[in-house]
Amino acid sequence: MVDQTPLIPTESGTGGRKLGHTICGCCCDSKRAVQIFNVISIIFTVIYMIILSTGRYEEHVQDELTDKEVQELINNYPYYMTAYGIGLAVHLLVLCGASMYSRCLVSLGVIYALFELANMIYFGTQNEDINNWIYMYIVSPVIWTSIFVYPHAVFISEVGKGIMRPETYARERASCCCV
Repeated sequence: MVDQTPLIPTESGTGGRKLGHTICGCCCDSKRAVQIFNVISIIFTVIYMIILSTGRYEEHVQDELTDKEVQELINNYPYYMTAYGIGLAVHLLVLCGASMYSRCLVSLGVIYALFELANMIYFGTQNEDINNWIYMYIVSPVIWTSIFVYPHAVFISEVGKGIMRPETYARERASCCCV
């Protein structure tokens, strides 16, 4: 199989200037942003799994949840753990994919984020008191998913255009805090 990725010269023809996008205009390159977002997602997923596994979430959110909702959390424990486990695996694959400049693996992260969004909206609208939950289940997930997908889409585009490759990463590398 022949790689059909267009090649952009590492230095010649560009004057050594960065061709790729800088996430949020000043923060970092798309590869680093994908890695940062997925590391953050892995950390939160592990924290959620620990909280769910210890069964002590009842003490922390007892004032906010009804007994019915707490019982629902307990009954759906295997589902939640499976979902978090799949999410953890996807974020690890995307992290590896960004390191290997794999559009396919990073695309998996975008697909999973959109699936999570659809899942959150669906289950959020199943709540009887939608007015109190609309921010938590619709507005907040839409904002987070948009912010999460943005660097992934930029990375996929840059790899496809040949801008982001192992050979050009020295030129494309940018960071406000990690370089």
